Amino acid sequence: MKKLLIFFLSILLSIPTWAQRADKEGSKDHPLIQRLKQSSIFFYEETSFDLYTIITGASDGSQFSSTLDVEGKMVRIFYTLPTEAGSVYEIFSNYLNAFQNNGAEILFSCKNTSECGRYFWDILRDMDPKIQMPAYYGEELAYIAAKFSKDGMGYYVTVLPGYGLSEIGYEITVVEVKEMEQQINLGAVEKAMNENGKISLYGILFDIGSDVIQESSFAEIELIAQYLQKHPDKNVYVVGHTDNTGSYETNIGLSKRRAQSVKDALKSKFGIASSRMTAAGVGPVAPEALNTMEAGRKKNRRVEIVLNEF
Repeated sequence: MKKLLIFFLSILLSIPTWAQRADKEGSKDHPLIQRLKQSSIFFYEETSFDLYTIITGASDGSQFSSTLDVEGKMVRIFYTLPTEAGSVYEIFSNYLNAFQNNGAEILFSCKNTSECGRYFWDILRDMDPKIQMPAYYGEELAYIAAKFSKDGMGYYVTVLPGYGLSEIGYEITVVEVKEMEQQINLGAVEKAMNENGKISLYGILFDIGSDVIQESSFAEIELIAQYLQKHPDKNVYVVGHTDNTGSYETNIGLSKRRAQSVKDALKSKFGIASSRMTAAGVGPVAPEALNTMEAGRKKNRRVEIVLNEF
């Protein structure tokens, strides 16, 4: 069996046309996601703005343990390919490796019932009637949900390979979302602290489900350090917030650990005395927006710096 090849974020790579069906008229690959060898486009749809639900947790037989709603420009492409060209597992592993090797965040991945959960395919089709893959492709299946950023845009991608009745194919959906713009400087920190006694920081980001601070976050952490250095008489609470994805207990614990990570960074990197900071986590109990949409959940996953005045 020939090994499938995938080239991610590639430009000007030719694709063999032999042994391929003709693509659907007017269709095209998404410019950032390359197709697999010998694939042809059976269905193509592009909408300027739509809502899409991404699976982020296995099914329990009646529902998914977690999902993520995103909205933006959406492209949905269903590819078919000859069965001798590969397998569901090869499609799954090629895309998963390509995403991981190019810095994408894997939101969820699974293959077959043992990992995806009971009735995964049936629940997915009920939830998303626009799926183009035939129902019988659920004989073998896999699923990947990933997210990456490029040029100020966030790209949420799902890959759904399936096999049934000696046919094989995979459906790729890409939702393009404008990233939240951060316009914060020391003056903005001063103003917020003077007027409200606190500031919400949306640019302090963590690895998913983790208290590990992402490197891009330290610009905002440094601004807080500058504020505390300028005002040595001020003490603060460092407060972690989460969205409501997952259990209450998990989110409370995660928000506390994230707050502690920020406190530790302020001390170790910028020399702020630990005695001036108190780390606290409130999980999902003080949202800024609805948790029913990703834009709201993104605002709720924040760190707040709150004046601790006696």
